[in-house]
Amino acid sequence: MKANTDIFTLFNKYLNGPISKSELQVLLDYFGKEEADETLMAEIRSVLESDYEAKQDDIAQIGKEVKMRLDERLRPNETGKQIWIYLAAAAAILLAISIAAIYVFELGKIPQNDTIQTARQDIHPGTDKAVLVLSDGRRVSLTDSSNSIITNSSGENIAQVIDGTLSYISSNRNINTGESAYNTILVPRGGQYKVILPDGSKAWLNSGSSLRYPVSFGTQSRIMELTGEGYFDVVKNKKLPFTVKSSTLEVTALGTQFNVNTYSNEPYGAATLVEGSLRVSDTKSQKTVLITPGEQAFSAAGNLKVRKVNIYELTAWKDGLFVISKAGLDEVMRQVERWYNVTVEVKLPKSANTFSGEFPRNIALADFLQSLERATGIKFKIEGRRIVGR
Repeated sequence: MKANTDIFTLFNKYLNGPISKSELQVLLDYFGKEEADETLMAEIRSVLESDYEAKQDDIAQIGKEVKMRLDERLRPNETGKQIWIYLAAAAAILLAISIAAIYVFELGKIPQNDTIQTARQDIHPGTDKAVLVLSDGRRVSLTDSSNSIITNSSGENIAQVIDGTLSYISSNRNINTGESAYNTILVPRGGQYKVILPDGSKAWLNSGSSLRYPVSFGTQSRIMELTGEGYFDVVKNKKLPFTVKSSTLEVTALGTQFNVNTYSNEPYGAATLVEGSLRVSDTKSQKTVLITPGEQAFSAAGNLKVRKVNIYELTAWKDGLFVISKAGLDEVMRQVERWYNVTVEVKLPKSANTFSGEFPRNIALADFLQSLERATGIKFKIEGRRIVGR
């Protein structure tokens, strides 16, 4: 307990001052963090405002977990002529949770402080939310339908929501019903959602996306329509090709994992293959290519091209991560707009500089913008659901 008390004492000095350079280094070394900043201070205070409880036995374990997760998050960056975004937000939150556990255990209460009580203006990240539009026009909020059954117009059970995932009931899979009824999942900006399709294939939909698909697949094909971005893990069936159509691309697979990005405000539509094989066609030129794992087919001005890509970077969104690799500032801000459901009103500089970094998608917007400010020199400000800057 003595070690925990010493760490708490250093934390208290760090939060309220003064703290010597050597004392601060001891505190940071304990949690495996290299430096302190304003983001760290803000996150600590934010956590202290919450009703966080921890038992004495939990404190040491939390400290170990912090160190382990920091090692995973703050891995060495690749070299290159880039401006690196220092993403300290993940470290700040983990450190704050550990410190809060010690703080609450030692004092038994959160101090009432005017500075802590004054909340900064911020926007929270996206969450699991979507609307299901049934073939009869009914709309079901999947956000509010935890552990519920969904029926069709005849009162038959067709799907269920369990722990934030929409799953179709197995008895309805691969039934040839003639003219199939279609359902549509609408995921708003600031949302994401996972669905297990009638054939058992899995689809993850990113923010601002939709997927229209048959309630039961027939005997010829599995065809659906996508807007936005989706990741698909397809159940193999040689007799039923799995096809995803969009405004720019048509992607067909027998059994594979792939990502399709067709956002209208992106410069091109792209299909990225994770495993298996994939046939990709451009809807305008009708040009078709076959790609192998690690390749991406993209359509630019009606011309279909293939290139090698970093799969981890392009699919990490479904696992709760933003991974930015040599991206322009305009590309970064488009992702911010979709995930945080905001409008960016910033005159972005015309620069060849690129950005790289990695951070969890559950980070508050202010934390990300602070990191971006250090990299760009642009001063961002949150006004309602707008981001302005100069």
